[in-house]
Amino acid sequence: MRRILLLTSLLCIPYISSAQYDPGATNYGFAAAKSFGLENELALGARIEYAFNCYTTFLGEYNRSFAIGADEEYEGYNELAIGVNLILFNWYPTTITAGIGYVGNDSEEFEAIEEDAFLGFRTGSFNHGAQIKIRALHQISIPVHIFVELNVKSLGRRYDTFMVGFSYDFYAR
Repeated sequence: MRRILLLTSLLCIPYISSAQYDPGATNYGFAAAKSFGLENELALGARIEYAFNCYTTFLGEYNRSFAIGADEEYEGYNELAIGVNLILFNWYPTTITAGIGYVGNDSEEFEAIEEDAFLGFRTGSFNHGAQIKIRALHQISIPVHIFVELNVKSLGRRYDTFMVGFSYDFYAR
C-alpha cells in the first residue's frame, strides 16, 4: 500500500508543477479574434481568468466586433462570455485546454438566423447561447502566456471565432 501511494505521489508531482496556472492565480489578458461569419469582421477583447486549482480555470471575457473596409454599413456587436477550461494535455510549457460556457451578444443579425442556431434564443435585444473552447496556452516567461483559441458557438457558424492573445498572471501568494 505504501508503494502504491509513493508511486502515485511521484506521478502527480510533474502534473501539478506544470499546470496551466498556479492555484489561486488571477490572470488578465487581451485578444484579437477573427470571425468565421464575415470575411472582414474582427474583434478585440479582454478577459479575466481565475485558476481554481491546477487544472480548472474559470474565465469571463468581453469582445467587441468591428469590420475593416466594409462596403456596406456594418454595425458591430458586443459579446460577453463566462465559462470553465480544463486541461486536456500538458507538455510544459505548452498546455492544451478545452472548455464550455455561456455566450451572449447584442447582434441584430441573430434574429434572421435564429431558426438555424443549434441552441440559442433571444430576450429583448440580447442573444443567448453556449460555446465550446479549445485552447493552446504557451508560457513565454513566468507571468506571461500567449494563446490561440477556437470558439464554436451554438448561436451559429456566423459567430464562431479563432482568437490569438496573451495573458498575464497575478499570483495569489
